[in-house]
Amino acid sequence: MPIDPRLTRLDENRVRVNNPHNVDTTLFANEQVPVESAAVTELIELLALQENVQQVAEAAPDSFDQAPEIVRVAVTPDFHKARGIPVGTVLATRGFVVPQAIGSDINCGMRLHTTTLKSDDISANLDGLETAFRHLYFEGGRNIPMTRSQRHAMFTGGLEAVLDATANLHEGLWPLVRELGAEDQLDRIERRGSLPAGRVFGLSDFMGTDDRLSRDGQIGSIGGGNHFVEIQRVEKVLDGTVAHAWGLKPGTVTIMIHTGSVGVGHLCGGHYRDVVRKIHPEKLKHPANGVFVLPEGARHREHAETFWDALHNAANFAYANRMFLAVMAVAGMREVFGDRVGCDLVYDAPHNFVWKDEVDGEEVVLHRKGATPARGFEAMAGTPFAHYGEPVLVPGSMGASSFVLVGQGNAESMASASHGAGRTLSRGEAMRGFDEEFRKFMEEFRVVTPTDLRRADVRQRPDILGKKLEEIKQEAPFAYKGIGPVVNTLTGAGIARPVVELTPLMTIKG
Repeated sequence: MPIDPRLTRLDENRVRVNNPHNVDTTLFANEQVPVESAAVTELIELLALQENVQQVAEAAPDSFDQAPEIVRVAVTPDFHKARGIPVGTVLATRGFVVPQAIGSDINCGMRLHTTTLKSDDISANLDGLETAFRHLYFEGGRNIPMTRSQRHAMFTGGLEAVLDATANLHEGLWPLVRELGAEDQLDRIERRGSLPAGRVFGLSDFMGTDDRLSRDGQIGSIGGGNHFVEIQRVEKVLDGTVAHAWGLKPGTVTIMIHTGSVGVGHLCGGHYRDVVRKIHPEKLKHPANGVFVLPEGARHREHAETFWDALHNAANFAYANRMFLAVMAVAGMREVFGDRVGCDLVYDAPHNFVWKDEVDGEEVVLHRKGATPARGFEAMAGTPFAHYGEPVLVPGSMGASSFVLVGQGNAESMASASHGAGRTLSRGEAMRGFDEEFRKFMEEFRVVTPTDLRRADVRQRPDILGKKLEEIKQEAPFAYKGIGPVVNTLTGAGIARPVVELTPLMTIKG
């Protein structure tokens, strides 16, 4: 890694980010991890929040209950530029929230299941599976009915509440949800997939009526960008004891899901981008980087309370969304292989969220922007992971290996790890060139999209075919960092330890 003059290497895996704001900031990256200069610039501009929040406190002292401050920042190896706040940023603050730190994709996260299939089953039935998956995910095959009161339960109480509210619902995918044991596996989801909210924010029309079941276009949707449902196999076991405990045997077929709160999160995130601009003191200039804060003091208490409700509404939806995407994958497999297909949940956790947590013995607001929790065994007491540590799901790029690791509770990283390999090319850059690499990739790997690329009539429409191929190309492996140096950094820094390597068999993309 060529060293940026604003960075000082501390050891093989840690770099100090020098900044004029005196914020304790550590980047975890070994010599093989590329670090883009534009991301460093964006990060240092973000740290100007330290001065900005103090100016807000001087202009409106009752905005805060305590002296506002950035307590600490850690940056994961998949660090890359985004929109104001780099992906891979872990930001601990006192006295205020930064809604823009997680944007609109609230509770974007990962979910992993093991199945009873072997990889040869998948490779021998790719066409049948593609047809079944396309119908379920993109051609009206999903069937997830709910009443208004059941959706209300989902938004205000998460998976615990909605599973209870639908206990006697026997339509659509609900019987399969119960057959697969969703209620018995809640302790394998971060905070049981159930966050309390006192109200439902801005979703009245979406919720439907209580006199009939209705179906919506959001639940069970993958979303765009780098979101996916991927069928993988356990390629290599790297920690036999933990892998055995988690059911990750060599050759086992797994289902990995990467998505969040889709349109629901967009509504909540967009609203709070507007709120924080409006409450910024009129006498102060807007922050140069466009990042505003939401104080938690008396002046803005109502806004803060509504923020946490809206955040939890969207997060609860995202947990349910990932659950259904997994159930749909099993339904598609059963269309091909019959009822012998079963699955067990390994883990589900967000990597784009805000927590009230503790750092150095102090309660803070902990923002993880594209960074997953990686807590050690002590912090996982009372869960199935109390003897090992938290599962850490680190996907590679489409078509590349992913890894399951076990968290070590590293204090300096604020128990946070990478959520993937991280982009090395912007989507625009990935579109330019790399034609031969992309052609070979598409020949060797099965990608299921809403457009059936196998159809002769589609292949005779270069406008339709070209548009879909452009979308896939933006997420192809050459657009991302290699996953190896990222995993090596997490291991060397004592953040997380590798358990298994997963290789992809086919990917479903929105």
